[in-house]
Amino acid sequence: MKSSPSSGYGLPPADTGNKLLDFLADGAIFFVHLERRFDPLFRPAFDALFRQLLTTLTAALINLQRRNERLGLAEERIQPDEDAHLEDIISTMGNQMRRLWKMGDYQRCGNTKTHGIVRGEFTVRGDLPEHMRRGIYAEPKTYRCWVRFSGPGPYITPDIDDIGFMSMSIKLMGVLGPKLLDDEKFTQDMTGVSTPTFVTPDAKANSQLQHWSYKNAQTFYFINLTRPHFLDFIM
Repeated sequence: MKSSPSSGYGLPPADTGNKLLDFLADGAIFFVHLERRFDPLFRPAFDALFRQLLTTLTAALINLQRRNERLGLAEERIQPDEDAHLEDIISTMGNQMRRLWKMGDYQRCGNTKTHGIVRGEFTVRGDLPEHMRRGIYAEPKTYRCWVRFSGPGPYITPDIDDIGFMSMSIKLMGVLGPKLLDDEKFTQDMTGVSTPTFVTPDAKANSQLQHWSYKNAQTFYFINLTRPHFLDFIM
């Protein structure tokens, strides 16, 4: 890892304002990094035996806590105070970027470290079920695309000290239709992560995560006494 005046290179210590919480957060990260050194020895066998079982069980437990809102396919409902949560996310992430990066060396606050960028083709197959033929999937077609593989962020660390999951973003070229941005007239973006579910279930929870991330103590988003997200941690 190259040296840089920006503090986002490498993992800064926890800064919660409480020495005990800082100690616990730094200790949790230490054990994550320790586990990463031994992970390749048992991960393939563990995943083969338990990954799908744990995913199915954890998803079922998460769904038990959710209220059935009777939403249709691709239908969503704005949550109470969602705009306020989104503004809070923007504010906290902006403050974190200014804290981690210096002018002239700004990086993304999420999916920060680039592992690779490739050029490829995205092919929509002709045997898709009828109910899935919507948008770009309406008819068989091949699109040129760019794909970026990245790490979670907001820090840029050596691979061995990453927390272990990857993100992938796909930019399709030559997609017709109206766009929200004037400089993206013929593209469509898609994103994905290597974990079974996204790290946060909604904007309110993501706002909570960003506050702990600002303090370099993301562990306390998942494990705390007031609003825990332990099942998301397992995922």
